[in-house]
Amino acid sequence: MQSDSIELFFVLLSGIFLMFMMSGFIVAIVVVHRQRQVKNKHRIELMKADYEKTLLNVEKEIREETLLYVSQELHDNIGQMLSLTKLVLANPEPSAVLEGKKLINQIIKEVRSLSKSINRDYLKDIKFGDFLSEELEKIERSGFCQTALIPADSSVEISDDNKKLILIRVVQECLNNAIKHASPTWIKIQINHTAPLLELSINDDGVGFDTQQYSQGLGLRNLQSRMNAIDGDISFQSELQKGTQIKISLTV
Repeated sequence: MQSDSIELFFVLLSGIFLMFMMSGFIVAIVVVHRQRQVKNKHRIELMKADYEKTLLNVEKEIREETLLYVSQELHDNIGQMLSLTKLVLANPEPSAVLEGKKLINQIIKEVRSLSKSINRDYLKDIKFGDFLSEELEKIERSGFCQTALIPADSSVEISDDNKKLILIRVVQECLNNAIKHASPTWIKIQINHTAPLLELSINDDGVGFDTQQYSQGLGLRNLQSRMNAIDGDISFQSELQKGTQIKISLTV
């Protein structure tokens, strides 16, 4: 009888011990899971803050570059056309009036184009393919070099306005780098859109650069940081005197 009581006691004690062990194990799992949740939440908040910071920087740079472009256009293009119009209209010949009207119509078109550049909503409304086409046309109109968009009638669109804004800034910076440093005779952008993946290839026949040296610079890190913010990728291939190819890819 006493032996049975002792055995029952040990069974109960073992059960209580196992219960405490299980409880401790469950509590440990809950604590670890909670800690992971807190870490994940913190990491997500950091990523969100970095994304918003990148977006703000992009908006600021686009605004500043737009204002610079507008001031240059007002001075070099529209100002020159207005001066020419003034001279033409000062001519008493009847043909001068017709030529003056043509110049005024051209000035109106240029002013409308500038107003679109200033309008922040314009970037939201324009299709990405149309933006690429306009940027290349702007370069070619300046007489800097020849350009090409392949396919020329691309209708690719990016529904996420923030992604589109950052990608627009990345493309603009790549084109500006080519203009400032590469001295190319042509610039070509090729689009490959197989939903949901969008791939861009920006090529030029300029002077090229040492990719190993450039990879340590701030410019490439900024571009990579921006593409990382929208879960995209960017890579560079270049050789001295053999041009440059920039590949951009992201899910849209």
